[in-house]
Amino acid sequence: MAAPAAPDAIDTQGATAAVLAATVAFAFKGVVAKLAYATGMGVPAFLVLRFAVAVPLFWIGARMLVKGSLGLTRRQWVMSSMAGFTFFLAAYTDLTAISLIDAGTSRLVLFTFPVIVIFLNAALERRAPKLRDLLTFAVTYVGVAMAALPHGLQALTPTQMHGMLWAIGSAITYAIYLTASQRIMKDIGSARFTAASNSVTLIAMLGLTAITPGFDALSFPTVGIGWGVVNAIACTVIPFFLLFEGIRRCGAVRASLLTLCGPVITAAGAWLILGETLTPFQIAGFAITIVSVASLSVPRELLVRAGVAVRARWRRAAS
Repeated sequence: MAAPAAPDAIDTQGATAAVLAATVAFAFKGVVAKLAYATGMGVPAFLVLRFAVAVPLFWIGARMLVKGSLGLTRRQWVMSSMAGFTFFLAAYTDLTAISLIDAGTSRLVLFTFPVIVIFLNAALERRAPKLRDLLTFAVTYVGVAMAALPHGLQALTPTQMHGMLWAIGSAITYAIYLTASQRIMKDIGSARFTAASNSVTLIAMLGLTAITPGFDALSFPTVGIGWGVVNAIACTVIPFFLLFEGIRRCGAVRASLLTLCGPVITAAGAWLILGETLTPFQIAGFAITIVSVASLSVPRELLVRAGVAVRARWRRAAS
């Protein structure tokens, strides 16, 4: 009988499974948003509905997961509020990008955030980024680019380029949010942080609709409301809890690299549901992305031994 896995291994496997499950759910957010936009619902209405449904569910989930009081100190509320406002910026810029460009392209640009997370963590820890992390990002992103943008940047219109600038803004703010979240959750836990920070995100969205000209005329088509509820539950609440539990266990850098398969899942979903194109070139990109992300689950020692074996074989062949 095989020996039981070590606790650290079990924790790592659980973290990887949680992050990948969250990534699949998050990946369909863009597809669901497109379906909501097609009913006449705008970005502000979609955002408000998404978090108005999600926030009460976050608190219910936190109550179920946390033993004892859900109360936060003043300092914890301040930190969670700063993170929640940062996520508001990330969410607004992301969904604005999706309204201007197709779902696959928006995911391509947004998912530059892992390399930003890598450099942010390296700067905060005053060290150089790990070579394996950078190589994983580079190889994976080649696959992501092949899958999400098969015709190159030259095929984009001015409107689409505008949308890509919004997506770049989302990548930057989302990377800051994940990096800050990792540190705050060490103090208050993932469930309480998720509920508190998203409450502030909702307040920021409601404030935006109140003070911005033209945002007060929100449209809530019946079918659009249905897609908004689906987005809130399946693409927001459930994956948020999974993602932050994964980050708590394995860190923001590894979690962000695991989520790099998100654009591939979005591109496949957009092809199946929205009728967006999918070519053999894109399928090759899918394969590269999946293999590269899967390599993160391979222990470092195995990779080192494999590298030594390959170098030894090359030397024998050369001699």
